[in-house]
Amino acid sequence: MKRKIIREVLLIVGLAILLGFVFTFITKQGFFSNKSSSNSSVKNSLEIIPLQKAKELFESKEALFIDSRHEFEYKLGHIEGAINIALNELESKSTQLDSIPKNKLIIIYCDGADCNSSVELGVKCLESGFTNIKIFFGGWQEWKNANFPIVK
Repeated sequence: MKRKIIREVLLIVGLAILLGFVFTFITKQGFFSNKSSSNSSVKNSLEIIPLQKAKELFESKEALFIDSRHEFEYKLGHIEGAINIALNELESKSTQLDSIPKNKLIIIYCDGADCNSSVELGVKCLESGFTNIKIFFGGWQEWKNANFPIVK
């Protein structure tokens, strides 16, 4: 009797696993997803820069700084010379992004280590053809705390 129950349980578990694989294969999700592997390779090609490197690039005037925070936060204060392209407003600001040369050095930042929109915007920029994207992960908070040039 116990053997029969164990066999039936194993059969049900095996069928569930098989159905899971078939479902993910058909929907191209999970294990069979191409999107996540290409997205992670794009993320891996983003260079995260520290505060001092961001300051050097700021002083060189070669880089365009993009603030990926909401417009409200940007208006309260931002890195001097930075433009605002909030992650959630990317489509409405596509003409602004299209006007930037694809090989321009771009530094994207958001609020700091607790904010990930700079990385997400960086991935979207790379996917749309930009080739020189760097992420200043310390972002607004670290820049402001260092008393570097800001606009309020």
